[in-house]
Amino acid sequence: MIGGLARAFDNLFGRGEAAVTVPPLDGALMPNRALDEAARAALEGVDCLVVHGGELLASAGVSVFAATKGGRWSKRRSYDSAVACFAPVGYDGLAVALASGEIVVEGGRFDGRRYRADGVACITAISAAGNALYVTNGSATNGFGDWQRDLLERNASGSIWRIDLDSGNASRLAEGLAWPAGLAVDADGLAFSEAWKHRLVRIDPARPEALLVLHEDLPAYPGRIAPAADGWWLALFAPRSQLVEFVLREPAYRKRMMAEVPQQFWVAPRLRSGGSFYESLQGGGVKHLGMLKPWAPTMSAGLCVKLDRAFHPRSSLQSRADGNTHGVTGAVEHDGRLFVAARGDGVVVSLPLSGGAA
Repeated sequence: MIGGLARAFDNLFGRGEAAVTVPPLDGALMPNRALDEAARAALEGVDCLVVHGGELLASAGVSVFAATKGGRWSKRRSYDSAVACFAPVGYDGLAVALASGEIVVEGGRFDGRRYRADGVACITAISAAGNALYVTNGSATNGFGDWQRDLLERNASGSIWRIDLDSGNASRLAEGLAWPAGLAVDADGLAFSEAWKHRLVRIDPARPEALLVLHEDLPAYPGRIAPAADGWWLALFAPRSQLVEFVLREPAYRKRMMAEVPQQFWVAPRLRSGGSFYESLQGGGVKHLGMLKPWAPTMSAGLCVKLDRAFHPRSSLQSRADGNTHGVTGAVEHDGRLFVAARGDGVVVSLPLSGGAA
């Protein structure tokens, strides 16, 4: 009852979840062009990055690619359905989650094993610790490619699962989450990103009912979390905007828009915008001579944030509205460099971890 009254007051005064404000990029998130100025290698559809057995791997579509010394990508293996994400299992094992909801392990002690949790078909992130595999299920009703629809439906049906690699038994640790998209395992338990609530949350597997908010009201939608030498890297796959926040509070408009307008023209964040003048916010983003302003309103951008061990932002790498490294979906450290996957523009960029850039 108290929760209902609080929501009613929020709707009346435009505060809390009913607010349409978006935090500015300031402090550790001060705008910059670091991603656009980095070395880059094309890989269409690149999504997830991981280091396995000393080798840099990337997922794109139904395949897994390995980085070569010449800065190119060679196909390592293909699967029957798209690769949703993957993660190392020990030193020589690799758990590959597919869009079908199945998880396949290659190499190591569990080589050839296949796992599946009932009702899990939208795997957004996985992480292994010991003989356990932790899995985030973004939504119970939408697939991992339908994230725009899940946001506009104001869905909160995501969950976190633990799969025992020895027995294959799966247990649900948390549910009712608004698109959990990233997962990190440390000495204090699990930390995950909850995209539609723009926050980072900690969960204790021994007491999963108690959630601790680590950081909230982020200016973009947080995705995957990767370990760093002195903290974590957080990929934020799309920026928030006041227009989207306003549309999310108009249920009648959203229902008609999703029913009558092609999806590529929905008022929604995306991995890459600017491909058509039918998209929203075009008028606010173009100058007299047709030049896009770097500070213009945008539905896509590039953003990767360095977090300390307590998951507080310390610095960021960005591609602004007029940049060409949008839709960051993954990051990983390897051989003294940081590699960042920008799915929106189909590139992997790299920066040195020392010398100031990253």
